[in-house]
Amino acid sequence: MKKQAIVLAALIGAASAQAQSNEQFYVTAAAGSTHLNVECSGATTCDSSDTGGKLVGGYKFGNGFSVELGYMSFGKFKFADSTEALTLKPTAITLGGAYALPLGTDWGLNVRLGIAQVKTKGDAVVVGLGSGLRSESKAKAYAGVGVTYAISPTVKLELAADSTNAEIVGQKGAVRLISLGATFAF
Repeated sequence: MKKQAIVLAALIGAASAQAQSNEQFYVTAAAGSTHLNVECSGATTCDSSDTGGKLVGGYKFGNGFSVELGYMSFGKFKFADSTEALTLKPTAITLGGAYALPLGTDWGLNVRLGIAQVKTKGDAVVVGLGSGLRSESKAKAYAGVGVTYAISPTVKLELAADSTNAEIVGQKGAVRLISLGATFAF
Protein backbone atom coordinates (compact mmCIF):
# COMPACT_ATOMS: atom_id res chain seq x y z
CA MET A 1 0.00 0.00 0.00
CA LYS A 2 2.76 2.45 0.92
CA LYS A 3 4.73 1.46 -2.20
CA GLN A 4 1.71 2.20 -4.38
CA ALA A 5 1.22 5.61 -2.77
CA ILE A 6 4.92 6.43 -3.26
CA VAL A 7 4.75 5.40 -6.94
CA LEU A 8 1.63 7.55 -7.44
CA ALA A 9 3.29 10.55 -5.76
CA ALA A 10 6.43 10.10 -7.90
CA LEU A 11 4.37 9.95 -11.09
CA ILE A 12 2.44 13.07 -10.15
CA GLY A 13 5.68 14.87 -9.21
CA ALA A 14 7.35 13.90 -12.48
CA ALA A 15 4.28 14.95 -14.41
CA SER A 16 4.13 18.36 -12.78
CA ALA A 17 7.86 18.97 -13.31
CA GLN A 18 7.68 18.23 -17.05
CA ALA A 19 4.36 19.80 -17.89
CA GLN A 20 4.46 23.34 -16.54
CA SER A 21 4.38 24.92 -19.98
CA ASN A 22 1.89 22.82 -21.94
CA GLU A 23 -0.88 21.96 -19.40
CA GLN A 24 -1.12 18.34 -20.55
CA PHE A 25 -0.86 16.94 -17.03
CA TYR A 26 -3.44 17.31 -14.28
CA VAL A 27 -4.15 16.21 -10.72
CA THR A 28 -7.59 15.73 -9.20
CA ALA A 29 -8.24 15.56 -5.46
CA ALA A 30 -11.77 14.84 -4.24
CA ALA A 31 -13.73 13.63 -1.22
CA GLY A 32 -17.29 12.62 -0.61
CA SER A 33 -19.83 9.98 0.32
CA THR A 34 -19.27 6.25 -0.20
CA HIS A 35 -21.64 3.29 -0.23
CA LEU A 36 -21.18 -0.49 -0.29
CA ASN A 37 -24.10 -2.35 -1.87
CA VAL A 38 -24.51 -5.45 0.33
CA GLU A 39 -27.35 -7.57 1.68
CA CYS A 40 -27.89 -6.78 5.37
CA SER A 41 -30.75 -9.13 6.23
CA GLY A 42 -30.25 -10.56 9.70
CA ALA A 43 -27.77 -7.87 10.78
CA THR A 44 -28.68 -5.73 13.77
CA THR A 45 -26.18 -3.08 12.62
CA CYS A 46 -25.67 -2.32 8.94
CA ASP A 47 -23.48 0.72 8.30
CA SER A 48 -22.91 0.55 4.54
CA SER A 49 -22.16 4.26 4.01
CA ASP A 50 -19.08 6.30 4.93
CA THR A 51 -16.75 9.02 3.67
CA GLY A 52 -13.98 8.44 1.15
CA GLY A 53 -11.76 10.19 -1.33
CA LYS A 54 -9.62 9.94 -4.42
CA LEU A 55 -6.39 11.28 -5.84
CA VAL A 56 -5.92 11.02 -9.62
CA GLY A 57 -3.09 12.04 -11.93
CA GLY A 58 -3.73 12.31 -15.65
CA TYR A 59 -2.16 13.06 -19.01
CA LYS A 60 -4.15 14.70 -21.84
CA PHE A 61 -3.55 13.33 -25.34
CA GLY A 62 -5.80 15.85 -27.07
CA ASN A 63 -9.32 15.79 -28.54
CA GLY A 64 -10.66 15.21 -25.00
CA PHE A 65 -8.86 11.89 -24.41
CA SER A 66 -6.69 11.27 -21.32
CA VAL A 67 -5.06 8.44 -19.42
CA GLU A 68 -5.38 8.43 -15.62
CA LEU A 69 -3.73 6.71 -12.67
CA GLY A 70 -5.42 7.05 -9.30
CA TYR A 71 -6.06 5.91 -5.76
CA MET A 72 -9.52 5.65 -4.17
CA SER A 73 -10.46 5.03 -0.56
CA PHE A 74 -14.07 3.92 -0.11
CA GLY A 75 -14.16 4.31 3.67
CA LYS A 76 -15.05 1.74 6.32
CA PHE A 77 -18.24 -0.31 6.48
CA LYS A 78 -19.49 -2.10 9.63
CA PHE A 79 -21.96 -4.95 10.06
CA ALA A 80 -22.93 -6.81 13.24
CA ASP A 81 -25.43 -9.15 14.83
CA SER A 82 -25.58 -10.72 18.29
CA THR A 83 -22.69 -13.16 17.63
CA GLU A 84 -20.31 -11.44 15.21
CA ALA A 85 -19.08 -8.09 13.93
CA LEU A 86 -17.44 -7.39 10.58
CA THR A 87 -15.60 -4.30 9.34
CA LEU A 88 -14.68 -3.92 5.64
CA LYS A 89 -12.32 -1.32 4.19
CA PRO A 90 -11.99 -1.32 0.36
CA THR A 91 -9.38 0.75 -1.49
CA ALA A 92 -8.40 0.78 -5.17
CA ILE A 93 -5.53 1.68 -7.46
CA THR A 94 -7.01 2.62 -10.84
CA LEU A 95 -5.68 2.85 -14.38
CA GLY A 96 -7.93 3.89 -17.21
CA GLY A 97 -8.98 6.25 -19.89
CA ALA A 98 -11.05 9.39 -19.64
CA TYR A 99 -12.92 11.48 -22.16
CA ALA A 100 -13.76 15.15 -21.50
CA LEU A 101 -16.78 16.43 -23.40
CA PRO A 102 -17.28 20.21 -23.37
CA LEU A 103 -20.86 21.26 -22.57
CA GLY A 104 -20.28 24.99 -23.00
CA THR A 105 -17.66 27.61 -22.23
CA ASP A 106 -17.16 26.64 -18.58
CA TRP A 107 -19.08 23.35 -18.20
CA GLY A 108 -17.97 19.85 -19.15
CA LEU A 109 -18.63 16.15 -18.73
CA ASN A 110 -15.92 13.58 -17.92
CA VAL A 111 -16.43 9.87 -18.58
CA ARG A 112 -13.96 7.31 -17.16
CA LEU A 113 -13.46 3.61 -17.77
CA GLY A 114 -10.63 1.35 -16.69
CA ILE A 115 -9.35 -1.35 -14.40
CA ALA A 116 -9.02 -1.15 -10.63
CA GLN A 117 -6.91 -3.29 -8.32
CA VAL A 118 -9.39 -3.37 -5.43
CA LYS A 119 -8.00 -4.36 -2.04
CA THR A 120 -10.59 -5.24 0.57
CA LYS A 121 -9.51 -5.59 4.18
CA GLY A 122 -11.84 -7.42 6.53
CA ASP A 123 -11.77 -7.60 10.32
CA ALA A 124 -14.16 -10.10 11.90
CA VAL A 125 -14.93 -10.69 15.58
CA VAL A 126 -16.95 -13.78 16.53
CA VAL A 127 -18.19 -14.17 20.12
CA GLY A 128 -16.46 -17.10 21.75
CA LEU A 129 -14.03 -17.66 18.86
CA GLY A 130 -12.00 -14.45 18.75
CA SER A 131 -11.07 -12.20 15.87
CA GLY A 132 -9.35 -12.45 12.54
CA LEU A 133 -8.04 -10.21 9.79
CA ARG A 134 -8.19 -10.97 6.08
CA SER A 135 -7.24 -9.01 3.00
CA GLU A 136 -7.95 -9.82 -0.66
CA SER A 137 -6.96 -7.94 -3.78
CA LYS A 138 -8.82 -8.45 -7.07
CA ALA A 139 -8.69 -6.75 -10.48
CA LYS A 140 -12.10 -5.28 -11.31
CA ALA A 141 -13.53 -2.91 -13.91
CA TYR A 142 -14.36 0.59 -12.78
CA ALA A 143 -16.36 3.41 -14.30
CA GLY A 144 -16.95 7.04 -13.48
CA VAL A 145 -18.72 10.13 -14.68
CA GLY A 146 -18.32 13.75 -13.58
CA VAL A 147 -19.67 17.20 -14.31
CA THR A 148 -17.03 19.94 -14.32
CA TYR A 149 -17.09 23.71 -14.00
CA ALA A 150 -13.98 25.71 -14.97
CA ILE A 151 -13.01 28.35 -12.40
CA SER A 152 -9.98 29.29 -14.51
CA PRO A 153 -8.17 27.79 -17.52
CA THR A 154 -6.16 25.55 -15.16
CA VAL A 155 -8.63 24.83 -12.31
CA LYS A 156 -11.93 22.96 -12.54
CA LEU A 157 -14.42 21.83 -9.90
CA GLU A 158 -15.87 18.35 -10.45
CA LEU A 159 -18.90 16.57 -9.02
CA ALA A 160 -18.28 12.89 -9.83
CA ALA A 161 -19.52 9.35 -9.25
CA ASP A 162 -17.05 6.44 -9.44
CA SER A 163 -17.94 2.77 -9.02
CA THR A 164 -16.26 -0.65 -8.91
CA ASN A 165 -16.69 -3.94 -7.01
CA ALA A 166 -15.15 -5.15 -3.77
CA GLU A 167 -14.73 -8.84 -3.04
CA ILE A 168 -13.64 -10.80 0.03
CA VAL A 169 -14.12 -14.48 0.92
CA GLY A 170 -16.25 -14.97 -2.21
CA GLN A 171 -18.68 -12.20 -1.25
CA LYS A 172 -19.03 -9.30 -3.70
CA GLY A 173 -20.55 -5.87 -3.50
CA ALA A 174 -20.52 -2.72 -5.61
CA VAL A 175 -18.73 0.23 -4.02
CA ARG A 176 -19.47 3.81 -5.03
CA LEU A 177 -17.84 7.17 -4.32
CA ILE A 178 -19.79 10.36 -4.98
CA SER A 179 -17.31 13.19 -4.60
CA LEU A 180 -16.69 16.88 -5.00
CA GLY A 181 -13.17 17.89 -5.88
CA ALA A 182 -10.86 20.08 -7.88
CA THR A 183 -8.68 19.39 -10.90
CA PHE A 184 -5.45 21.35 -11.38
CA ALA A 185 -3.82 21.40 -14.83
CA PHE A 186 -0.05 21.90 -15.21
